[in-house]
This record gives sequence, C-alpha cells and structure tokens, in this order.
Amino acid sequence: MKRGIKYFTLLTSSLLLISCFEADTASLEKAISKVQDNQKIILQKIESLEKGQQGLRKNLASNAKAAPKKDNKPKADPNKVYNVAIGNSVVKGNPNAKVTMTYWTDFQ
Repeated sequence: MKRGIKYFTLLTSSLLLISCFEADTASLEKAISKVQDNQKIILQKIESLEKGQQGLRKNLASNAKAAPKKDNKPKADPNKVYNVAIGNSVVKGNPNAKVTMTYWTDFQ
C-alpha cells in the first residue's frame, strides 16, 4: 500500500511538472527574446557613448596642442603703494601716521 502511494505521488508530480514545463516554454521564450532585444539596444547606446567619448578625446587633444597655456594673471608688485581712504573709520593710534594698516571684516 505504501509503495502504491509513493508511485502514485511520483507519477502525478512528474506529470504535473511536465505539463507546467511545456506551458511555460512559450512565455520563457518570449521573455528571453525581450531580454535579448533590450541587450541589443543597450549595446547600441554604449557604442554611441564610446564614439562620443572618442570625439571628445580628439577635441581635447587638438585643443591642448593648438593653444599652449598662457599665464595672463597680473602679478602682485611688492613695491607698489596702495592709497586707501580711511574716511570715518575707527582708528587706533595716530590717524596721521606714515603707515596705516587696514582691516576689513564682514559681520554675517
């Protein structure tokens, strides 16, 4: 009796698995084809991005060769005297001194 139940269970489960497998193959094939189509689209986008990057590299290389970098920044002259008007500012010491140190602050 136990042996018959085991065979019956094995037979029904195998039939059930076979029937499910045959029914799902069509949906699996559709899903696989969708994935393959999406992979093709992604690969095309990657190729176009790589081409764009190569174009940018060429432009950067040609710009670097064509225009050498020039340092056009003005250089500070340590001997230059800057005249800053004191106005009504607070002064510590003699307001008519030969050297005046100015201190700017921002109260925020």
